[in-house]
Amino acid sequence: MRRIVIIGFESAGLTAASAARMVDRTAEITVIERRPYAIYHPCGIPFAIGGEIKNIQKLIEPAPALPNVDVRTATEATVIDTSKKVVEVSSLKTSKRETLEYDSLILATGSYAFKPPIPGIELEGVHVVKTVEDGQAIIEALERTKNAVVVGAGPIGIETSAALRKRGLNVSVVEMLPSVLPGMLDPDMADPLTQRLRDKGIQVLCGRSLKEIRGEGNVKSVVAGEEELPAGLVIIAAGVKPEVKLAKEADIELGETGGVKVDDHLRTSAPDVYAAGDCAENFCPITKQPVLSQLATTAIRMGWVASTNAAGGDETYAGTLNTVVTCAYGLVVASTGVTTQVAKKAGFAPISARARVMSRPRYYPGAEPIIIKLLAKSDGHNLIGGQVLGTEGAAERANLLALAIQKGMTAEELAKIEYCHAPPVNDAIEPLVVAAEAMLRRL
Repeated sequence: MRRIVIIGFESAGLTAASAARMVDRTAEITVIERRPYAIYHPCGIPFAIGGEIKNIQKLIEPAPALPNVDVRTATEATVIDTSKKVVEVSSLKTSKRETLEYDSLILATGSYAFKPPIPGIELEGVHVVKTVEDGQAIIEALERTKNAVVVGAGPIGIETSAALRKRGLNVSVVEMLPSVLPGMLDPDMADPLTQRLRDKGIQVLCGRSLKEIRGEGNVKSVVAGEEELPAGLVIIAAGVKPEVKLAKEADIELGETGGVKVDDHLRTSAPDVYAAGDCAENFCPITKQPVLSQLATTAIRMGWVASTNAAGGDETYAGTLNTVVTCAYGLVVASTGVTTQVAKKAGFAPISARARVMSRPRYYPGAEPIIIKLLAKSDGHNLIGGQVLGTEGAAERANLLALAIQKGMTAEELAKIEYCHAPPVNDAIEPLVVAAEAMLRRL
């Protein structure tokens, strides 16, 4: 009987346990999770802070019932010995220690919220948005202040800013790069979101770094650039880092991004050890460069590949396009592939085109603008990126663009796709086709 041990039970670990169970029905699968609960949904935390999700505890779920899968919560993996193929674990409730033998090991240790090493970062009132406990602490702090500063204008930062504003706080967003959502959008595509946030009363400050958090015991203000902002609540949404402590101590090789280095089967440098999810280094199939992709959707796909191979199958991983969606005040923002900056850094001379069209025929009630930007290679015209903003349909179009990029489609081919039409749903000419035709005119 094959013994499979999985460390971590978030998106990658859960998928790994399910997939391994399907590939090898007889395998004995043990999952180690240091949290006291099996599954939680971190992407829902900003919406619990904002009140759309009334009870943040609803983000916690029990482990699904899977035959021959032993899920051990409140248990920590402390040592991996890859030569003996054992994992030492310790119960956080009883302190009982145990040694688990494995035939295959999957690292799904996830990530931790990054806190920049600046003065005042440990003051009371400074929070991150990573766990249910983090979200609960922020909710409890809402009544104690009227001013909040969110550091970082990525998806979590944008969603949390909108949530805090909905709760009646004065909110400032501080982003060190020139525009919001810098990993998703080119600056020209970020402008509509920035304006919407400002229209709702959120102060957006880009091109400023956080220099200091001030206060005595409790936070009172932050220094962003040369400006001091009042703040009784500071949210650090500056991204996450791979949790690789166990792997590093076991002499498992790390990649240049800091994640666990893996091959196309998600094998690590240690025999029969795989890695998936936030802790593992990924790669971009467009630039062929290593990247990190701390998305639940990426973790799920990686978990499937790693566990299939750990259970005796043969699957390869095709990399990630980092297809992302976020929303604020009804505006949905989605992207896939590379931005212009990333494309140029990788040596491409990208061609881009923008189109602003309506989601439905203008005569039909509820028609709203959709803005689409496409990027393609100058030679061959293969699509390499797409960015979509709109009140509806943005996520679905980004998904379709991700498929087009995966399949190597050109701008010419996208302009010829077949699509459906009904006035309540879509205009007579699909917005992606309009954007592709705009690119062809540029070409």
